[in-house]
Amino acid sequence: MCITIVSYAQSVTGIVCDSLHREAISYASVRMLNVSDSTYIVGAVSASNGKFTINHSKGDYIIDISYVGTNRYTRKISLEGKETLDLGTIYLGEASYMLGEAIIVAPVPDIVVRGDTIEYNADAYRVGEDALLLDLVRKMPGIDISADGKLMANGKIISKILIDGKEFFGNDIDLALKNLPASMINKLQLFKEQSEMSRVTGFNDGNAEQVLNLTVKEALKQSIFGEGRSGYGSNGRYSNKLNAHYMMDDNQYSLIGNLKNITDDFEYSGASSQYDGITKNSEIGFNFNALKSDKLNVGGNLHYENNDNVFKMDSDTKTFIETGNRLSTQSSETRSIKRDLSLGLNMKWNPDSVTTIYARMNINTGTSDDIRRNDNFSYVQGIQDTTTAWTDYKTKGDTHNLNASMIFGRKLNSAGRNISFSLNGGIRGGASAGTNYSPVFYHASNKTTIIDQELSIDNTGNSWGFMAAYVEPITKHNSIKVAYSYRRDYSDRDRLTFRRDGEGEYTIVDTAFTRHTTSQYTTQRMNVGFQSAMKKYEYNIGFNVDPSTSTSKTMMQDSIIENQRQTVVNFSPTFKFTYTPQNNVTFDFDYYGSTEQPTLKQISADTIILDALNRTYGNLDLKPSFDNTVSLYYQKSNYEKGSFFMITGGGNYIVNKIVDYNTIDEFGNVESSYRNVNGNWGLNGGIMFNTPLRNKKFTVDNSSFGYFVRNIGFSNSVKSVTYNLTMSETFSINYRSDKFEQRLQANISYNITRNNLPNQEGMNTANYGLKSSTLLKLPNDFVIQNEMSFTYNQGYAENFRKSEMLWNLSIAKLFLKKKQGTAKFQCYDILDDRNNLMRVVSGNYISDTKTNMIGQYFMFSLGYRFNITNKAARNSTDAMGVDDYN
Repeated sequence: MCITIVSYAQSVTGIVCDSLHREAISYASVRMLNVSDSTYIVGAVSASNGKFTINHSKGDYIIDISYVGTNRYTRKISLEGKETLDLGTIYLGEASYMLGEAIIVAPVPDIVVRGDTIEYNADAYRVGEDALLLDLVRKMPGIDISADGKLMANGKIISKILIDGKEFFGNDIDLALKNLPASMINKLQLFKEQSEMSRVTGFNDGNAEQVLNLTVKEALKQSIFGEGRSGYGSNGRYSNKLNAHYMMDDNQYSLIGNLKNITDDFEYSGASSQYDGITKNSEIGFNFNALKSDKLNVGGNLHYENNDNVFKMDSDTKTFIETGNRLSTQSSETRSIKRDLSLGLNMKWNPDSVTTIYARMNINTGTSDDIRRNDNFSYVQGIQDTTTAWTDYKTKGDTHNLNASMIFGRKLNSAGRNISFSLNGGIRGGASAGTNYSPVFYHASNKTTIIDQELSIDNTGNSWGFMAAYVEPITKHNSIKVAYSYRRDYSDRDRLTFRRDGEGEYTIVDTAFTRHTTSQYTTQRMNVGFQSAMKKYEYNIGFNVDPSTSTSKTMMQDSIIENQRQTVVNFSPTFKFTYTPQNNVTFDFDYYGSTEQPTLKQISADTIILDALNRTYGNLDLKPSFDNTVSLYYQKSNYEKGSFFMITGGGNYIVNKIVDYNTIDEFGNVESSYRNVNGNWGLNGGIMFNTPLRNKKFTVDNSSFGYFVRNIGFSNSVKSVTYNLTMSETFSINYRSDKFEQRLQANISYNITRNNLPNQEGMNTANYGLKSSTLLKLPNDFVIQNEMSFTYNQGYAENFRKSEMLWNLSIAKLFLKKKQGTAKFQCYDILDDRNNLMRVVSGNYISDTKTNMIGQYFMFSLGYRFNITNKAARNSTDAMGVDDYN
C-alpha cells in the first residue's frame, strides 16, 4: 500500500528498525523511484544506527525500503521548498511465506552477511546463564583463540571490541572477553573498521582494522544491569567477579572488578588462552562513552591490574645445523608480579557541519618483579658432547608511557573536497635492576664457566609525527587524494653491568656487557590515490614512496664502538576492490605494503644474556623490512535458508625480512644476532560454511584452512630454509531446542615441515580431536552444562604425552522471583588429564613446548544478576514484549 504525504523538502531522512526487537537495521536499501514507472533515481543504505539521508530536487517520488528477511516498505512523497522531510522511524516486519495452509515466519539465521559485515546471532549459540563473551565466541564458526592468546576470525587478528559501535577499554581484547556477560549481547558483527583518518577524508587509506562489534539487547539500553558472582573451591581456588553497566540512549558506563586465581573459560581445552601459566589476578576498571551533545562525544577508561603469575615450561628444541643438529631440553619456571595503571581518553567533536576533530590520549605506568630459574641440557645429535647449564635471574623494574594524537578534517564543498591533518607524539621510559647467575658445565672437557652479574638498564624514548592530506572530487563518484606523512622515533638504552671483586661485591664494570645505545628513525610517505565509489562496487588505486633513514650509535662509557647511518627507499602500489552485487554478497580484494623498522634490541651491539647457554646482540647494518600483502574474500548468506558461505585467501612476500642469525659452538653455546634476507613468503586460504538441515533444529558448520610458509634463518653461517604447511579441518553438527542443545565437533590438523639441510626427518605432526558440548534445562530451573573433549597428538617429542581427555561439568540452580540468582557447582578437568602442548616452527629450528595450566578443581559459587530499568524504558519494553535481563 502507498501513502501520499505532501511536504516541502529537498532531503529525506529517517530511521529503519526491525519491528520485532525495535533495533536499528544497518545496510537497509533505501531507494527513491520515479512515480510514473518506478524506475530507480537515487538511493542510499542505512547507517549502523539505522539512519539514512537522500538528497534530490523537488518533485513527486516513491520511497522504497527493503532488507533481506523483512517485508518491503513503500511510500509516496512530494519534495518542495527547502525543508527536510523526516519520515521518522520506519519498522520493517519479518518476511513470511506460504507453505500449504500454514504461514511460516523465517527464523533468524545463525550467520548473515550484511554488506561487508558478518553478523552472528548470539541466541543461536547457547551458553550457561553466567557465561562470558569468551564462552560465546568459542562456539562461533570462524572465530577462535590462537595458541598465543589472540582473538582470531578467519585466520586474521581481531584488534578491537566495540559495544554498540563504541570502544570498550581501548584495544584490551582480553579484558572484554573475560568480563562482558554473554547474556547482554544480541548480535556480534565482524567487519573492517576504517581508520579515523579515512572517516575524515572519506578515502580508504588501507589502515582498516578487523573489529568485533557487540550490539546490546534493546531491553538493556535504558537501564543499569550487571552481575556479581563469588565462588570458592578445592585446591585453594577462588573467583570473585563484578560487572555493572549503565546505558541510557547513546551513553555507556561500565564498572568491572575481579579477584580470582582461575580461568574464566568453562570450555577450555587443547591450546587455549591459558598459555601464560597460572595467575592470581586482581583488577578494577571503569569505562565510559558519553554523548555530551550532537556535536561532542567523549569516552575513556581507567584500569588497575595486579597479576601474580607462575609460568612453567618444558621444551624440546631441534636446531638445524648442516654438520649435525643440536638438540636441547629446557625446563624453566618464572614468577612474575606486575602492577599496571592505565588511563585512556578519546573525543570526537564536530564544531560545525563541515569540521571533524578526533583526539586521543593514553597514559600507562607499571612495576614488575621477576624471578626465573632455567635448566638446560644440550647435545649434538649422535655425538656425546653433553652440556648442562642453569640460570637464576632476578630483576625489578618500572615503566611509563604517554601517547597522544589529534586528527582535524574539514569539508571544503558539498561535492567532497576536503583537507585533513593529524599530529601524534609520545614519550616512554623504564628502568630495571637485577642479578644474573649462570653456570655451565661442559661434560666432554669437565670444565665449568660462570657468569655472575649485577645489572641495571635505563630506557627512554620519544616519537612524533604528522600527516597532511587533500581530497579532490573529479566526478560525482570519483576522487583523488594526495598525502604526505612524516614520523621520527628516538630510543636510548643505557645498560650498566658489574661483576664481583675480590670481596664478593659487584664493583667491577663488566666491559663485555656494558653498553649505551641510541637510535633514531625517520620515516616518510608520499602517497597519491584514486578512488571510485559506485552503487555496487568500489575500488581504490594508490602509489606510495617510503623513504626512511636510521642512525645508530653504541658506546662503552666514553668510547664509541659503532656509529651507523643508512637510508632506504621503498616503492609500493596499493589496490583495493570491493564488489557488493547484493546486500548479502560481498567480494573483496586488497593489496598493500608496509614498512617495519628494526627494534632497538635488533640493532644494538649490546649483548644480552638470555640464559646460561644463550646470548643475543644486535646488528647495526639492519635495514627496515617491507611486507607486501594480498588478501581476498568472498562471502554470501541466504536469509531464507539460513545459510552462510565464505572463501578467504591471501599471501605475503617480505623484502629485507629481519631473521635470526645463530652461531652454535661444539659445546652448545648459542650466540644470536639478526640479518636481512629476501625470500620469506607465505600463502593462506580457507572455506567456511554454516547451514541448517531440513529440520531447522539441526545446523552443521565446517571450517577448512590451510597455511604455507617459507622461513629463512641461519645456523653457523649456513642458510636454513624451512617450509611449513598447516592444514586444519573442523566440522560440527548442532541440535537446538528450547530446553536442550547438543554440539558434536570433530577436528583434525596436519603440520608438515621440511628443511633444506641434510638429514632433517621426522618433523611432521598431527592433531586429532573430538568434542561434545551439552546444555540441558531441567524442571525447577536446574541447568546442566557438560563439556567433554579428547585430543590425540602425533609426531611430537617422545617425552611429551600424546593425548588428553578433558571433562568439565556444571550444575546450576536459578532462584529468586525473576531467576536473577544462580547457585552453581562446577567441576573442571574431572579426570585430571590436562596436557597443553604446542609446536613452533621457524627458519632454523622447531620446538615442542608444554606449559603449566590450571588442572582439576571443584567450585561452588553464588551469582546475582540485576537490571534496574527506568519507568519510561520499562513501559516501552513491556509493550515490545521483551523479557528482563536475567
